Amino acid sequence: MATTTKGEEEGGGMEVEHGDRMGQLENVFQQKDAITEPEVLDTIKQYVAVGGKPQTVVEMLSESYVGYGAMINVILEWINTFDLLKGSNEMKREEKDCLWKFLSQFVRENFDPAAFSDVFSSGGGFPEWLQGLIEFPEGRELIYELTDQHRNCLFLNFAVHHILLQGFDKEVAAVGGSISGNFNVFNRLFIKKVEELYASPDDEKDFIRNQLFQMCCSDETKYAYSKLILSKAFDMPYGGYFKRLAEQLEVYAGKNAGLTAWKMNSLFLSKSGYNSKNLEAAFCIGSILRSSSTVLGEVQKLLRMYKQEDGRPSLELLRNSQLMEKMLSDLFAPIRKITDQHRIHIVDIIKEVVAHNSDTDVESISSAISEAVACTQSVSSGVKLAEINLDFLDVPVASIGIYQWLKMKLVDSEFLESGNSIFPSLIQLLHEILERQPLQRSDVLNMISDTLPHIGNSLHTLSRQMLDAATVVLVHGDVALFSSFSKNLVTQRVDRSLIRHLVRTVLSMVGPPYSAFFASTVLRLVTASGHDKITTERGRKSSPDKQSDKHSMPIVSFLAACESIEFAPNSLGPEEESLLAGIRNKSSDHPLE
Repeated sequence: MATTTKGEEEGGGMEVEHGDRMGQLENVFQQKDAITEPEVLDTIKQYVAVGGKPQTVVEMLSESYVGYGAMINVILEWINTFDLLKGSNEMKREEKDCLWKFLSQFVRENFDPAAFSDVFSSGGGFPEWLQGLIEFPEGRELIYELTDQHRNCLFLNFAVHHILLQGFDKEVAAVGGSISGNFNVFNRLFIKKVEELYASPDDEKDFIRNQLFQMCCSDETKYAYSKLILSKAFDMPYGGYFKRLAEQLEVYAGKNAGLTAWKMNSLFLSKSGYNSKNLEAAFCIGSILRSSSTVLGEVQKLLRMYKQEDGRPSLELLRNSQLMEKMLSDLFAPIRKITDQHRIHIVDIIKEVVAHNSDTDVESISSAISEAVACTQSVSSGVKLAEINLDFLDVPVASIGIYQWLKMKLVDSEFLESGNSIFPSLIQLLHEILERQPLQRSDVLNMISDTLPHIGNSLHTLSRQMLDAATVVLVHGDVALFSSFSKNLVTQRVDRSLIRHLVRTVLSMVGPPYSAFFASTVLRLVTASGHDKITTERGRKSSPDKQSDKHSMPIVSFLAACESIEFAPNSLGPEEESLLAGIRNKSSDHPLE
């Protein structure tokens, strides 16, 4: 049996004690910036005394060096350079910008989301420095940029949430969906963007709508949530607006987020239980919508699914305005020639949708579509519209088909150069649609405002006739729609002479007293047309140019009537305000020049 002497026991104990001490000292050396600590030399001596190797000390101190102290010294030196330590209490703006630019760039390059993972478990509450960062615009902007780069960082989403809570909703909404990782943030942004979209002027709607849709399509969960919220609003006041928005979101998702979005449509059917065919139909519709034109095989497949007696997909999937537009476009204005079989299948799908969505019977729908197609062929071959019965235009789907044909014709440069013999028929068809289909007036006016910048004065008569057709909406009292149309003309910088023609036409139709809304609309057109070209001196007794005077007097009379109209604040632009002020300030002997 082996025995242990007292000396051996003491020696072994000392080795254990030295080993523990060495481990403690090594922990000190491994702390950040340990080499900058005042007692580091004493610590090194203790380490060597218990058997530590100098080379190990050098390696550990080198690896643990970060340089916080040195950086602080540099910052203090900068501040001293900027005279902050010599009695100045505030930095100059350029000095602040310089310092902030460096520090924010340093943070962008070195930000580590993992380093903030324990912020919520450390028990320190809301970080004081974060509140300081949130309080000034540049700090919030840095948070937005970091959130966009690190979308899954819980801390950054927490910071954005607190920015929202402190009342910066509009600012966060302006940044857009790239910072909507946190669901609370997304929810508030979603509501804010929908409100902003509804209240925005027409020329800003596309931009805001794209921001909203980009945010909604950032992942499948947010897309599903957005669709669900919009669908809940279908039966509320303005439900049609939300339904249209949901359809536009579907199209955006289908084009930008792949076929997954179209497959998901089968999850949002309100009146249908589970049906495996819904997913198949949604996939097929998505494929059709993503292509530039319909493919016969896909149209056949979709029609077969809806012809089945058992297990047919939900008709809700077919009630998609973009799908109908594409089908009608291929039927009336195909990009490439389609076969008779292809055409028949398209008509069958259209009948399937319309018959279940209106009171019109299938026979009437089929007859109206056939007559509309025949009308386009007859007009193209030179037949006068007086010889054609246009009652088919009372059926909305046939009217939309004619609209698609007109839209195709009016952007076809080859046709515009050689087809002037049928221009009167095109104008009459525009008139008929505007008279018969109130819900299609907005689309027709948009087509006119989009076409005029391309045609301009090259086809002056056609352009004027299109503008005359647009005034039909005023006959029906839709001033708001005409105002929106006028804004588009001004925004797209339509030829001034055409706008002058429109002003004269409108004023020949509408007389005083004018409402403030109508007057502001016409004033916008007057300034856009170059009012110095269309006004003449009021009160003069004779004019050397009788024709010019005849054109100018209705406008002069309108401007005179505007003097007594009380316009709402901000309802007029700067040019209209200036024009109105000039009218009110000048005497009858020295009117607007």
